[in-house]
Amino acid sequence: MAVLLTSALDSITIHLGSEFLVTEVTDGEPTGTPSPGDVLHRQQPMISAGPNGVNITSDSPTDSVIHVRFELWDGAPERLAAWTQMWEGELYLGSGTIGLVQHFSEEWDEYLQFDTGVKDASWSARVQTRKLTNTEEPDFPADVVCVELYRMQLWSPTVKTR
Repeated sequence: MAVLLTSALDSITIHLGSEFLVTEVTDGEPTGTPSPGDVLHRQQPMISAGPNGVNITSDSPTDSVIHVRFELWDGAPERLAAWTQMWEGELYLGSGTIGLVQHFSEEWDEYLQFDTGVKDASWSARVQTRKLTNTEEPDFPADVVCVELYRMQLWSPTVKTR
């Protein structure tokens, strides 16, 4: 059974469009692909992946707060039954750091930079999502309260040899 080594939580408010990136960060700047403004070929309707990150399309309204939890595991974590798997694949992080950025952004916002502690490594990665809505008050619409959650799980780095 895999063990969670460390985690961090960050939030982003999507001001322009409905997309955000979880992408490689080097010296405080987004350097991964996809990068802000990249035109991407979608593998799935809500997510597209590049070698160093993922571009996620939210279905929450503009100016909604989206929460992303970064998780570093010592092996492949179990999938969570209540969460929807969006993507699983491999990410190469030369800097060893990953973070959030708006897709349609000219400037890097000051978001958390999640440091894996390992440079020049390829990571197995998984993105899962869950939307929480009003389930306790049937007299009110389900979307009167809506929170969008994402998990970026990383495990088992393969260190590049030179």
